[in-house]
Parts: sequence; C-alpha cells; structure tokens
Amino acid sequence: MANIFKTLAQELPEVREQTKNIRQLTAHAMASRLLTLFFGYDWYSQKVAFRDDPDEWMHNRKGDGGTGRILYDRRVTQLCDCIFTLLKGQFKGAEFLRKRFLTRATKPCYIETEIASLLAYNEQQVEIVGESGIRGEDFDLVATKNDVTVSVEITAKEEGQLTVQTLTNTLKSKRGQVPDHQPAVLYMRVPAEWDPSLPENHAIFDTAFNDFCRGSRRINAIILVWEEVLGFMGGAFTPMTMRACYNNSPRHPLPHTDLFLPKAAPDGQVLLAHPFLDFLEKLEAKELSHEPSHVS
Repeated sequence: MANIFKTLAQELPEVREQTKNIRQLTAHAMASRLLTLFFGYDWYSQKVAFRDDPDEWMHNRKGDGGTGRILYDRRVTQLCDCIFTLLKGQFKGAEFLRKRFLTRATKPCYIETEIASLLAYNEQQVEIVGESGIRGEDFDLVATKNDVTVSVEITAKEEGQLTVQTLTNTLKSKRGQVPDHQPAVLYMRVPAEWDPSLPENHAIFDTAFNDFCRGSRRINAIILVWEEVLGFMGGAFTPMTMRACYNNSPRHPLPHTDLFLPKAAPDGQVLLAHPFLDFLEKLEAKELSHEPSHVS
C-alpha cells in the first residue's frame, strides 16, 4: 500500500484546489479515494456517491442536508480512517472484511470495522475471522497483544423499547458464538436513546448484565457503544461514547482490560483511528523535503 499512499499524497495539491482548501472537504475527497481502492468502484457508487436511492446507514442521498449530511460526512471519513488504521496495523483477514461489506448491509460491517480499528489503534494485532457456521467458532475477530489472544464479538441493537429481556436474549445468543478456551469481549452498539448514563437506563443494563455474568463465565466484558448528534456553534458533531461492564469471575481473566476501551483526545473525543488526511499531509511534506517516507 505504500506506493498507493504516496500516489494519493501527490494528489493533495489538486484536491485542495478543487475543495477551495476547505479541510473537511479535502478529508472527504481523500477518504472517497481510499474507500474506492479498498472496496471497488461499484461499492463506492452505491454507498458513498450521492444517489436518489441512498444507503440507509451512509446517508448518501443526493441533495440531502441537515442531520443526514452531518452523518454522511462523518461516516465516510470515519470509515476511511478505520480502514487506514487497520492497514497501518497490518491486520489479517482483509478479504473477509471486504466480502462482508460487498455482500451485507453496511451498518453491521461499519460497526465491526470501528471496533477492529479501535483495537488496532490500541496496538493489538487484529485478525478478521471468516464465517464458519460452527457454534463457538462463529465470531467476528481476534485481537492479540503480549501473547494474549481475545475473541471479539460485535453486535448492534435497533431502536425500540429497552428492557432487561431484550438485553438478556441478545447476551445469551452471543455467548455461544465465542470459543471457551480464551478470553472474550462483546461490544454492543445501542441506540442513543438507550444512553446508559441515564439513571433509568442504567438500572436496566445493570440488572441484565449482572444476571448474565452470574450465569456465564465465558465473556470477560460487555462494552456498550453509542453515538449522538449534538448541536454545536451553529453546526453539529457526533460524539461516540463507550462504557464497559466487567465479569468479576471470568473463565480466562484478562491482564489488561484497558486495551479494549478507546483513548480520549484532549477535547474528550474518542480516539479509535489514525486520521488518514493527517498521514497524507505528513507524507506530502516528507516528499517535498526529499526525506525517506514510510507508514508510521
């Protein structure tokens, strides 16, 4: 990929001119290029290019504005940054990830890629696992660091009423998908209205998770993920939040649980990927100064 990155860096001056040097537009343009290279032009034309029949998750509706456009801009750039972070970390199983995006709905694939990127960003070696259809072996990915390998399963809940039973059903179904011979972590993306920081929601999550952990030692941690669209200075931003619930008596204890949660930027934003545009700009600067360049 080094030659591809170099070529993209060489395109930056032209892209800046086209986007009138508006950084957000430049980031989007370079993200579109990398996503096209990784997934192919057909996928790009369906999921990123503006259309009258947009992808439900990517919000690429032609002429859209408001919240839809905010989500679109974030998701295109975020997905690019995540793919770049995985490539930078030399992840394994790229063919499985690519196949999922080409054959499945975008939302679950996107969420899986965010979590895989988070783990790579935290310097874990990530491997996307191919589907097996075998109980105990049909999970999403493995993450390894310091000779400790962890099975990772990722799921998402749709909007609807939050109940203990809804959570319990999901937890029980996911328990059988991870193997029992190594630690396991479950990431669960939930709707913003299920915000676990709200007291009434926290009580429901607490009850469901405590009941589940008392009856199962296979999963070490359940990590909730949610995203909101918040107004800010005439615009908006979409912060992501994560909260972990740990099993007090897992079958295979983890020495370092912090590897599965994101680092925080000075402004409090979640850090789960390396910005692709930042990397290209550094690469461009090195090329201009004739210094040797590499992915770092």
